Amino acid sequence: MAGMLSNKKFAANCCGFSLIEVLIALFLQAFGMLGMTALQIKALKSTQAAQLDSHVRFLLTDMAERLRSNPGTTYAIAFTAATPVAILDCAVDICSSSELASWDIRQWRTSLEDAAWLPEGEGQVSFNALTQTYAIAIRYTWSQLAAVELIGNQRTVSLATSARE
Repeated sequence: MAGMLSNKKFAANCCGFSLIEVLIALFLQAFGMLGMTALQIKALKSTQAAQLDSHVRFLLTDMAERLRSNPGTTYAIAFTAATPVAILDCAVDICSSSELASWDIRQWRTSLEDAAWLPEGEGQVSFNALTQTYAIAIRYTWSQLAAVELIGNQRTVSLATSARE
């Protein structure tokens, strides 16, 4: 009988201690899950920024190749200029050098302005007659990038290429 009394006292003293352990364990697990979620969100934002950068690099290279494949024709368009209307489809019809330039700019600008490629994308091509180089620039909106790289939530990426490569 004396042994049963001591077991009851021991059981009565430990009842609340197990509940506190469970609550602490649940708190630590919830805190860990929140941390993992925050890391996942940051990884997704970084992945999306890298994907946008890849699209921009592809579009810059695309225009550089178009410039090199049609030497002797001046390609020029400003950010604020309207996308030119191509009269002929140079993928099907035979075009002159200037018609090909107009068609190339239209195709390039259409890709830039497609929201599936870039958010609010704009493009510019300018020619420096002194150095015989083209400056190709793409500007797009992306608020998740580092503030150092942005001017008014817009990032501009550019490429300089020779007109005679």
